[in-house]
Amino acid sequence: MQIIKSRVLKLLPPVLGLLVLGAVLTGLHKALRHLSFADVLAALTNTPHWQVYHALMLLGVSVGVMMLYDVPGVYFAKQRGDCPPLAAKRIALASFCAYALSHVVGAPALSAAAIRLRLYAQWQVPPSGIGRIMTVSGTTFITGVCVLLGYVLLLHPHSVPLFNHDVPIPALRAAGALLWVLIGVYIGLAHGTQPITLFGINIPRPGVWVAVAQVVISCTDTAVACGILFAVLPSLPALTYAHVLALYMVGFAGGLLSGLPGGVGVFDSLLLLGLADYVDTATALGAILLFRVLYYLAPAAIAGLSFTIHEIMITAGRKTTVRF
Repeated sequence: MQIIKSRVLKLLPPVLGLLVLGAVLTGLHKALRHLSFADVLAALTNTPHWQVYHALMLLGVSVGVMMLYDVPGVYFAKQRGDCPPLAAKRIALASFCAYALSHVVGAPALSAAAIRLRLYAQWQVPPSGIGRIMTVSGTTFITGVCVLLGYVLLLHPHSVPLFNHDVPIPALRAAGALLWVLIGVYIGLAHGTQPITLFGINIPRPGVWVAVAQVVISCTDTAVACGILFAVLPSLPALTYAHVLALYMVGFAGGLLSGLPGGVGVFDSLLLLGLADYVDTATALGAILLFRVLYYLAPAAIAGLSFTIHEIMITAGRKTTVRF
């Protein structure tokens, strides 16, 4: 019986992801039925150059934020005496590679952990320190999602696509307030020196400043990422940044629940459905594809190249050491 339960739990996330994706794609069938590849290509080529330049500038900011993701975790590990001094470029490399590659590889929790384990172990960080870095870095992204999704649900519930026609506005606001309360509780619990005991496990407190840094880094990352999408969309009075952020956060939440790499399919589909009230389908799909290239594929390509170069240099250094 225990084996059966274990197998069911392992199969549940991918099955749920496929069900969510199937439901969304069914809803998109009507919108995409009369759309051709030529329409999407025309929308991409008609994107003004200044919008692409704006998106590229924001991408530079986004890459810089990606390099900061491990800073709170490294600081926490150093506080506990579980981490030797690390150069800023090493922390930036581990943060950027783990973040950018995990979104493309899929299973972010596992792939990012594997990359961090590989790099920090090379830099003589003990297992306990690597564990602390992984724990803090792994929860950083969720804190920002909770804050920004809470902001959208609480202050801009009318901009939330799909659900605001079926779910009462007060319920959406209550959900947003609950997300903010959860973040407030998390920051409150982070204060102190005594560990928290949960289910018999002692969990050390990271400290208020580490928790606040997590929220700030994650919120900045998500807000800038949404800015990249906003930059490549047509400039329309009705399509404000707040509207795009609402669509983006709902799409991202759906993508996270699906468990698919980068929320592919679910994230794009929810965005496409939400943008249908503002721009035509071809233009919306073209902007989403351009956003995918800029925010996911370009950083992943740079991170993959950086990681490969690092591995080559490490291997070459070992061979040189053996020779002498």
